[in-house]
Amino acid sequence: MTVRVAAIGTGRWGGTLADAAGRGTGLSIVACTSRSAENRAAFAKTYGCRDLPTLDAVLADREVEGVLITTPHTAHAEHIVAAASAGKHVFVDKPFTLTVADARRATEACRRAGVVLAVGHQRRKQAASRALKRLIDEGAFGRVAQIEGNFSADYGFSSTLTTRVWRGDRAEAPGGAMTNLGIHHVDTYQYLLGPIARVMAFVRRVALTKVPIDDVTSILFEFASGSVGYLGTSWVHANRTETITVHGTEAQAWHEASGARLFLARRGQAERKELPLTPADAVVEELTEFARCVRDRVRPEVSGEEGTATVAVLEAIVQSAESGRAIDIQRSLS
Repeated sequence: MTVRVAAIGTGRWGGTLADAAGRGTGLSIVACTSRSAENRAAFAKTYGCRDLPTLDAVLADREVEGVLITTPHTAHAEHIVAAASAGKHVFVDKPFTLTVADARRATEACRRAGVVLAVGHQRRKQAASRALKRLIDEGAFGRVAQIEGNFSADYGFSSTLTTRVWRGDRAEAPGGAMTNLGIHHVDTYQYLLGPIARVMAFVRRVALTKVPIDDVTSILFEFASGSVGYLGTSWVHANRTETITVHGTEAQAWHEASGARLFLARRGQAERKELPLTPADAVVEELTEFARCVRDRVRPEVSGEEGTATVAVLEAIVQSAESGRAIDIQRSLS
């Protein structure tokens, strides 16, 4: 059974999700809406769906069973609550929300309405992420001491980065590149090693001049398990960077090439060896899971609770950067 969905937001990532939906996910794009009439019309033509003028029109449409939300970050909670109240299942791109309070409000609205809520943290579904998780769970690393990673891009050099787009708006991008890049690694870190308990963050503007946005963020983590970690994220790297390294007492691993390659070195080995991986399309997998959860009325891997845990880390990073202090995350979730 195909699940009929509407795209709420028709920008670049809305198109990416629509493209992926057409690759055997069990979803069918039947409608779309956004603030731009021109963008709506172009999206509707590309994907063969109906162009609806407002969110209210989408939520009143009986053909629409669910929504794919890629609207500005500050609007996520409002749009999720509205969709849930209309009985529509929800897939929302990361970040789930920008505050724990909004995340809880959105999660509770979906729970009360009995609709599926899925959050777009697809990178935990990458082939290297899955293989790394299996190795950790099997004890291949012994005691995991540290995790470190960097997720950065060169968006800061784009001529389109102005105050008119969300990346140029501090309200939409707290913590700099955390909201669109670093937050993926936060979800993957907690997927691999469990809850992050405390953070210390530093956020700086080192290269951007045309927008009032910090462009480099560095964070230290303490995990509830006792492991520690580091994450760097930036919009002004010369090239896109997406790596995770896990250091344990018995082995080390390197997660590279956007999750397509994984290298392992066991204790005493002079060089790391590449492990064979089965290629995966993480975006297709998360949308396929969403369709299955709607059909079977089951909970997705990343639902409101997991999304809220990641938002709690984001909120703590912003608070730490502003205050200059380490922030205890679990207190905000208790």
